[in-house]
Amino acid sequence: MTPQAMLQTLQRWRDAGWLRHLDLALARFVHQTDPAAPASLLLGCALLACLEGRGHAGLPLAEITTELPGVLGWPPEAADEWRAAVAAWPHDASARQRAWQGLAALQWEPADDAGVSPLVACGGLLYLRRYWRYEVRVAAQVRARASDLAHDIDLAAARNLLDRLFEPRPPDEPPDWQKIACALALRGRLTLVTGGPGTGKTYTAARLLVLLQSLHRGAQPLRVALAAPTGKAAARLRQSISQALQSLDAPLAAALALTRWVAALGPARTLHALLGTQPGTRRLRHDAAQPLDV
Repeated sequence: MTPQAMLQTLQRWRDAGWLRHLDLALARFVHQTDPAAPASLLLGCALLACLEGRGHAGLPLAEITTELPGVLGWPPEAADEWRAAVAAWPHDASARQRAWQGLAALQWEPADDAGVSPLVACGGLLYLRRYWRYEVRVAAQVRARASDLAHDIDLAAARNLLDRLFEPRPPDEPPDWQKIACALALRGRLTLVTGGPGTGKTYTAARLLVLLQSLHRGAQPLRVALAAPTGKAAARLRQSISQALQSLDAPLAAALALTRWVAALGPARTLHALLGTQPGTRRLRHDAAQPLDV
């Protein structure tokens, strides 16, 4: 399929409501700025824009011919059009590299951010450069935090608190992964606690807060921010954390002066409210130069 034929196909998909005007516009922009871009890349551009509109950072290149129509929720009548379009798609990584490498519109597996092409192919995904740059920066920050271990922990006090916060288990039972998660979290600056509904993530996070506050040596309690993607989720988070903290036995809560710093938690907020979005701009009150004091 020629690039012009692909653009006509994408135009039909937009007219049918399967793509947005913006999705087609990106494909046209790449065609205008790089006439050598093949039909397959123009298809990838439109699908990339479509997925970004749904919250995805990039287009998974290996899943084009199989899973994507279902992800996009396209109707059954799109099947024939889809099969005809993806016939132009390079079906493996080496074929895509041969078809796309050297194009002005795309940089293949960049080693740094010195390029200026609007598109980047990296790690099996097609990105707009801006979103690829965001992911690279986030990854660098995650690596830095993950490698920065705390060395000033009072290990004896931490061990004592862990044993008081979590019920002891007989040696023949599985390990207490919530206790292990808290122990590991004390050693680093970044912790991810995962699990399905009801697996005890909030229970674990509440006890981690108790550990961090109790081992903190400052005169004032640690400043802690609770945030969630939506307002409803934030309200549930604050309620869940409060309930989990209240479940601590009274003598332990009193010994740790729990009420002193629970009040310092404040309300849970959305991530956007926490970072301080600026209406009409993409800027935030808190960023790398103005970090949150938490």
